[in-house]
Amino acid sequence: MQNMPNALVTGASSGIGRALAVRLLDKGYTVLGIGRNEEQLKELASKYTGFTYMVADLSNPENIEKIKNKVASSFSPLDLLVNNAGYGQKKKITEMAQQEITSMVNVNFVAPLLLINSLLPYMPQGSTVVNVVTAGIFVLMRQLPLYGATKIALHYASKALRNELRQKGINLVQVYPGLINTNFHPRAGLPEATRGEPPEKVADAIIRAIEKKKKEVFVPGYLAILKIFGPQLPEVF
Repeated sequence: MQNMPNALVTGASSGIGRALAVRLLDKGYTVLGIGRNEEQLKELASKYTGFTYMVADLSNPENIEKIKNKVASSFSPLDLLVNNAGYGQKKKITEMAQQEITSMVNVNFVAPLLLINSLLPYMPQGSTVVNVVTAGIFVLMRQLPLYGATKIALHYASKALRNELRQKGINLVQVYPGLINTNFHPRAGLPEATRGEPPEKVADAIIRAIEKKKKEVFVPGYLAILKIFGPQLPEVF
């Protein structure tokens, strides 16, 4: 009997992370979901026997070691690592407190890199790393300036990491969602994105990218045009 592939998804309690965890479970993966909302994670675990969760705040780098230990004991080999957790805040950088800045930088940028480095020993050839960035990096996100800065840093690091991981037989997929109907905007202090795409659409695009070993994916697909024309567009948000 073939072993089920193992996946780790951060930000699994809601939005894109939850939708992706469900899609992966339906495809036969065993999923370790990382998040902060234990109630939502527990509810998902009650529905799927293949879902295990850890409550962890990724703004604290010390939690990376705990996640590593969990993977080493129960989720090795790790076939898929999805760095999806992230958040924004409608606030000028000059008005943010030190803790607000370090917390967002840690969750959106530092934690994905630490997870990749920590979990790489457990990822065999043919496995995949997915970094969820945002299509917003190609324009100036005036109301979410630090969020945009952390995501463009993740974009840059991912470009470099792709070459490094390729040498180990691991594919890296960069995901650039546009406006998605999740709790991201209300949590950031912005109006709800009721006209955005459903998170399931992003999850399906990620699944296809993993299966086809793509390097990047935009959701919706037409947003790929931002790579060319984004810098010429006016500020958004």
